[in-house]
Amino acid sequence: MAHHPGLDGVRACALIMIMLFHANPDWIPGGFISVSLFFTLSGYLITSLLVFEGEANGRVSLRDFWSRRLRRLAPAALVALLVVVGLSTWLSTGVEQGRIRGDAVAAATYVANWRSISSGHSYAEIFADASPLQHLWSLSIEEQLYILVPLMVAISFAVGLRRRGIGFVFIGASALSVLASVLADGHDRIYYGTDTRAVELFAGAALACFLGPRLEQWAKGRFRWPLALLVIPLVLFVWFSRIVDYQSSWLYTGLLGSFALLNIVFCIGAVVPGPMRWIMSLPPLTLMGRMSYGIYLAHWPVYVWVDEDLVGIAGWPLLGVRVVVTFAIAGLMYRLVEQPIRSRRILNSNRRALRVLLATFAAVIALPLVALAHPGSQVVTEARVLTTLPGSAPTSDSSPIADGPLNLLVIGDSSAENVALALAHASDGSLGVISGGVLGCPLQKVTMVYRRIDENQTTAYCPDNVDLVAQHAGEIDFLLIVTSVANQWDYQPLGSTDRVVVGSDRYRSDLDVFVASLQDVLDPRGVPILVLESPRVGDEPMMNGDTAEPRAAWNRVMNEWGAASSVAVVPYDDLLADPESDEGRAQRPDGTHLEEKFGEELARRHLIPRLREVYTRTIGEMIEAGCITAATEPLDAAACRVSPRP
Repeated sequence: MAHHPGLDGVRACALIMIMLFHANPDWIPGGFISVSLFFTLSGYLITSLLVFEGEANGRVSLRDFWSRRLRRLAPAALVALLVVVGLSTWLSTGVEQGRIRGDAVAAATYVANWRSISSGHSYAEIFADASPLQHLWSLSIEEQLYILVPLMVAISFAVGLRRRGIGFVFIGASALSVLASVLADGHDRIYYGTDTRAVELFAGAALACFLGPRLEQWAKGRFRWPLALLVIPLVLFVWFSRIVDYQSSWLYTGLLGSFALLNIVFCIGAVVPGPMRWIMSLPPLTLMGRMSYGIYLAHWPVYVWVDEDLVGIAGWPLLGVRVVVTFAIAGLMYRLVEQPIRSRRILNSNRRALRVLLATFAAVIALPLVALAHPGSQVVTEARVLTTLPGSAPTSDSSPIADGPLNLLVIGDSSAENVALALAHASDGSLGVISGGVLGCPLQKVTMVYRRIDENQTTAYCPDNVDLVAQHAGEIDFLLIVTSVANQWDYQPLGSTDRVVVGSDRYRSDLDVFVASLQDVLDPRGVPILVLESPRVGDEPMMNGDTAEPRAAWNRVMNEWGAASSVAVVPYDDLLADPESDEGRAQRPDGTHLEEKFGEELARRHLIPRLREVYTRTIGEMIEAGCITAATEPLDAAACRVSPRP
C-alpha cells in the first residue's frame, strides 16, 4: 500500500477544525465533528494494511499489528500523560487534581470515554469544567477498536472470507452501531460510547475492503476527478461545522454516524488525482498531518493552562500563542519520542521495548495516585472563616448601624463560595465573612440532583445547611443565601424515590419548609435572611439546566419569601452584563462565577453597599412588625416567618 500525502492533509484539516473549536466554540460550533473524520481515516488505513497482509499471506499476524500500533501510539501518549500529571501538581487546584487523577488512569488504560460516561462528565463541560486530559476520550475509542477490527479481519480470513466478504461484515457491524446509537439513552452516552461511535471507523474499514485496490490504481492514473470531489467534502464539512452544535438533537437519533459517508468522500478525494488531492497534499498540511498525533495530545493541555489570565491577551492573538506553544511541544515529541521509537532507532528490540513500555505504564498509573489530590478531597464541605469581626453580632434589643461592622454567613452552591470570596477580598475591615457554599449543592439536604438531562449526581457530600446555620447563628448579623443553578435542578428527596420537578408544588413547599427551619434558628436572635437574586448565567443548559424556566421558578420562590419581615431579596442581575457578551465573558469567564478581580471590585463598589442597605431596611421592618422586640418581651414568630406550604 502506497503512502498518500493527501491523507496526511486530511488529518491536518480535521485537526485544524478541532483546534479552532476548542479555542472558541462560537467560531465553529460544530468543529467537534472533525473527530469523526479521524475515526473513518483510521478505519480505512488499518483495515487496508490488514487486508493486504491477509491477501498476501493468507492470514493476519495480530502480534505484529499490535506491536506496530503500540510503537506508534503508546510512547507519545504515556510521555504526555506523565508531563500533564507533573504539571498538574503545580498548575491545578485540588479540585482539578482530583478530576485529573482519575482522567490520567483512565487515559493510560484507554477507557477515558467510558469514564466520562460513568462519571457524568459531559462533553459540554470541556469549556466550563476543563480537564487537560478530557480530549483523550477519542483516542480511547480508537484503541479499543484497534483491538476489535484486527480480530474481525483475522477471524474473517480464518473462516474463508475475503476482501468483499469482510466488507459486508463491516457494513453489518456499522448497522449494529447505528442501532446502538438509536437505543442508547442520553447525549453523552451516544457521543462517548465505543459502540455508538464505531460506525465511523467501520465505514472506513468498509471503504478499504470494497475500494482499496481500486483507489490504489486510481491514485496512479492520469484521470483527474471532477471538481465535486473538492467541493462536496470541503463545503459540506465546513457547512455542517457551522450549523450544528453539541445540542443538535438530530445528531443523537442515529445520524451522528452519517458523517462517515461524508468522510468517505473526503478520503477518496484526497487519494485520487484532482484538485482535492492537490490541496490536501500541500506541504504545510502534510507536515501537520504527520505530526497530528503529537499536536492533538498537546493542544488541549496547552489551551487549558495557557489562558487569558496567564498571557494577558484573548481571541485570535491568544490562539496564535497557543498554536506556537503546541507546535513546539509536538515538534519535540515527534523528533525525540515518536520517530526514534517507531523507526527502531531506539528500543529496536521488541522485548526491550515491552519492558520500557510496562515500566512507563506503571509510572503513569502510580504518579497521579501518589502526587495528585484524592477525588474524595475535591470538595470542601466545611464552612470557612474568610474574615472575622469579633463581637459584632446583635442582641435582640440592639439597633442596627448601616455602616457599622457586620458578620455574615454565606450558604449555597459554588456561586456562594465565589461571592463570599469576593466579599472577603473587598472587605475594608468592617465586614466579616464565613463561607459555607459548596460546589453543586442545593439548599436542601436531598439524596441526589438531576444535574443534566437524563443524568444525576449524588449529594451525599453536601452539608446540612440548617445545621450549618445553627452552628454559626451566634456569630453573625445576617445570613446570605446565594445559589446560581443548584436550586434549578430536579432532585430526589431524602427517603423517597420521587423526582421533584423545579417549579412544582412540592418544589415550592420543600423550599418553604427549608427557609422556615432557618427562621426557627435565626428569628429568636433577630438575624435576618438575605437572598441574592439568581442572575442569568452562561453555562451550557445541557449541562446545568440553567434555562429561563427553572431560573424564573427559583426567583419566584425567593420573591414569595420576601413577603416575610425577616427575609429580603437582594437585586443582583442588574450588576452583571449579559453572560454571552464580550463584557459578560470578561466578568464571568465560565458564564457563572465572577472573575476574581472583577468580583472584588463589584463587591466593593456595589454589592457590599447594597447588602448593607437591604440589611438595614430588613432590620427596620422586623422591628416595625414586632418580629424583633425588647429582650424582656416574647418573640412574635408569626410576624417574622414564611409559612410553609401544606
